[in-house]
Order: sequence, then C-alpha cells, then structure tokens
Amino acid sequence: MTKTLFIVLALALLALPAAAARNHPGVIRGLAVSPDSKLMAVEFAKDKNSFIYLVDPATGVARRLTDATEGGEYSPAFSPDGKRIAYFYDPEMGMPSKANVPGIVIVNIDGTDRHAWPLGTNCLSPVFSPDNKMLVYSCYGFYGNYSPIAQPHPHAWDFFEADLDGTNVRQLTNETFYMASTVSISHDGKDMVAVTEGLETNRQMRIYSLDQPPHVIRSLQPHVPKEADHKSPTVDFPNYMPDGKSILFMAASNGKHGYDYDVYRVDLETNSIERLTVGNSYATSLTVSADGKTAAFLKWRSDWHATPVQSELYLLDVQSRQLTPVQIKGLD
Repeated sequence: MTKTLFIVLALALLALPAAAARNHPGVIRGLAVSPDSKLMAVEFAKDKNSFIYLVDPATGVARRLTDATEGGEYSPAFSPDGKRIAYFYDPEMGMPSKANVPGIVIVNIDGTDRHAWPLGTNCLSPVFSPDNKMLVYSCYGFYGNYSPIAQPHPHAWDFFEADLDGTNVRQLTNETFYMASTVSISHDGKDMVAVTEGLETNRQMRIYSLDQPPHVIRSLQPHVPKEADHKSPTVDFPNYMPDGKSILFMAASNGKHGYDYDVYRVDLETNSIERLTVGNSYATSLTVSADGKTAAFLKWRSDWHATPVQSELYLLDVQSRQLTPVQIKGLD
C-alpha cells in the first residue's frame, strides 16, 4: 500500500462521526482490553458525539462509562490493576468549563473520581505505565498538510510522559514524526514501542528506552508475505507480549479482494514473523490483554466508495488463533 492510500483510509476513519450521522446508527472505532480480559472498553461514535462504553465480552452487554452528553471520548486504556481508565476528551460543540475541558481524563471504571488534564486538543492516546504511576501519551505540533492535494490532519508527533496528576511532564522523543501510533510499554516498564514515520524516513517500529529517553534501542521494519509496500511496509498497532520477547502488530498484504490487515507476531531475538490471522480485509485497533492470551481488533466493512463505514469486534485466542466475533448490545 502506498503512503497516499493509507492516509486516505486514515482520513476516512477520522471523518466517521459525520458519516455515522448520515448513513448508519453508529460505529465502534477504538477499544481496550482489561488486564484480566473480563472487560473491554470501546469508543462508540454516533452523530457528532463519541462515548466510551464498557463491554462484558462474555455477554456483549455494554454500559456507558461516563454521563457526558456531548463531545468526544477517545482512545481508552485500562490501568494495570484494571480499576481505572484513561482517555482523551474533547467537548467539541459543548461549552468547556473547569470540569469539562479538552485533554486527558482518568476515571474509575464505575465512572467516579474523574480527573482531567487541561492539555488542549493536541495530546492523545494515553497509556498507563506498568507500575501505575505514569501516563505515556502523544502530542502533535502541526495540523495541516504538506501537499495541496492532501487533506489537513495532525503532523509533527512526539511522545511524552507525566505523573497521574498531570505533573512532572517529560518529553520522551524530539523527532516530530509525520505519523505515530499509540505506544505499548514493556511489562518491566523499561522500554516502549511505537510505529513511526517521518517526512524523510519510511514506516518502522522503534523501541525506545524509558530510562534514558530519547535513546532508540532498536528499529524494526518487519516484512510480511505479499506485503503491500516493501519499501515502506504498512505496519501499525504494536503490542508488547508479556515476556518482552515478541511484539504483536498488524500489517497490510495483498489479498484476494484487496488489502488484508492481519495480525502477526515478530520474535525480537530471531526477527522471525508468525501470521495469526488470514484474510481480515481492512482491520484496525489491535490490542492485547496483559497476560498475552487474548487480542482484540476491529474488522471494517466499506461502502461503494471503498470508505470504511461499519466495524465489527473480534477476539483472537493468541495460542489457538481462534477468532470469535462479539455481538455488542446496549450501544445507543
């Protein structure tokens, strides 16, 4: 897949709230799995709003996390003890107040004890550190385009970390990436991995030291069979496995009916790659439970314009490779 085509698909997903208002009753765009795999958090977009719901994967029953009436809740992440969720909140058309401002939010899974960091709208995708003391998140420095034929979207990404109260902010990278994925932190808390791409560099996985930022420990450019673009492989959604010896990720390959975005595992010692799913078509939002036994992701259906408009949630047994669809009830 070319960089241009990938950007087009990414922009289509960013535009889904408006599409949802016109064409269908709502869509799931992001998700997280609790450490014990007994709960999931999904981001459900409908009309101009996007709210986080908690879902029991055994029953599919969903309930709202908060009582926000408008705006957008995005990129949920569970704390290591499973008691709290961090996410990005943007009141959008609502009236911001001291308790209702754009930024990162931490809240108990029952919706109580809400704490917000008033960071503005350019800091996203918070992730808890394994010791439950810090959040790592990304911020962009430029919203626009580098080409008159491209739609404006966020650029100049870097990673930061802060205490759970939003203090002691530390910048982890200083590279102003063209694109950057959500990070995954190793279970010992020493490293983090993210997929990044620069204006002059191709897409790659980069492992950074959290003890000595911005030290790059290793760069990976995994190549899968029938990959969409050998020069700049379309990889995303990296997830450290618990033993720190491998990473699960998604990559695009040429399939029977277009590109397939399947789940792979790369061994960090041998660089060998194992394919865990086959023929996903367009798929996103891979996330893995803390024990490494269960992965979850979204498969998308497209309209006649080839724009992704409807998603379905799937659970993947990492050992057996069995895929199970989750029918969610209660999203409104």
